[in-house]
Amino acid sequence: MTQRQKRVGVSVAEMGSLYGQFTQPQQLQNESCPDFMVEVVFLFFEDSMKLLNDLSRTLDQ
Repeated sequence: MTQRQKRVGVSVAEMGSLYGQFTQPQQLQNESCPDFMVEVVFLFFEDSMKLLNDLSRTLDQ
């Protein structure tokens, strides 16, 4: 097996793992909370911005 084939195999496995992580919260979305996934994605980006800002401040010190 070549290095490229190994990388593709790992990439495909990671995609499967990410797909599972996406479908689990998606299953929680229902009529009582139709925007659940939108809220999850929004919170992810909001938290990511905070973490990146903290990291940037730490690196600047």
